[in-house]
Amino acid sequence: MCSQGSDEESYEFFEKIENYIEKAKSVESTTEYSKADRGCNSFVVTSGSYFTDKERAKIICKQFIKLYDSLDDCKSTSKIDPHRKCSKFLNYWMNFKLRESMKNEDASFCTVYNGLESQFTYTNEYNINLYVIYHIDKHELEKMNKLYNLYKKYSEINSIIVSKSDQKKQRLLTLSTQCCTDYIDASYICKPGNDNINSNNREFCEKLDNFKSKYDELDNNMVGDGYDFSDYFIKLSECPNNKIITTAVTGTLVGLIPLFGVLYKVSELNINL
Repeated sequence: MCSQGSDEESYEFFEKIENYIEKAKSVESTTEYSKADRGCNSFVVTSGSYFTDKERAKIICKQFIKLYDSLDDCKSTSKIDPHRKCSKFLNYWMNFKLRESMKNEDASFCTVYNGLESQFTYTNEYNINLYVIYHIDKHELEKMNKLYNLYKKYSEINSIIVSKSDQKKQRLLTLSTQCCTDYIDASYICKPGNDNINSNNREFCEKLDNFKSKYDELDNNMVGDGYDFSDYFIKLSECPNNKIITTAVTGTLVGLIPLFGVLYKVSELNINL
């Protein structure tokens, strides 16, 4: 059952985020899951009015059950890792998916989730009774989304490197450029003063630092036997900061010069392609 409480350790699932992203990607690639048809159809009948799109509600329901089935650690009754991390990821995913599709996401989240869970409790195939689902504060959810989206891009970049495909170089450059923009946006939360507002800001900033270190390590893999992606990757430490971007947008030459230096490889590649 869902609760309105928060959790100070809500970011710890990011320690295994790459695995969870792969699981979610597989689940989100399809809208069908026959094992959940009956329960999800009933869920839409009883709770469909809370959504902007009833068909979307049914899809989320099926994907949630499929995700639950794919995460064995979440089915444990243990309170220790890895069950705890898995449960927190499932809670994040459910908060994000439901609330982006609901009419009144903050006030109705627990009501809607409880309606979904009730369709799969004490049935022949399922006995879902998750006490780990809770309403995540809106601002915390926004921060989690920023970090999750950065890791999604990281995972795709890493897969391109592993594939060593020249045909994906432009995609690599696009992702790397997007990561710069997204990282700058997320790092604003961690500017001096902001990171001390509350403990969750500090935890978010620690996880963001971990991401930056992990992401910049990709630079060591940009050149290898038979491939060279170095001109298509921008390290986060080389991204222009907020001050430079703001100055450049206003047209000040001092801001444009360093910005041009960072983005030179991007423009040069676009000319050559």
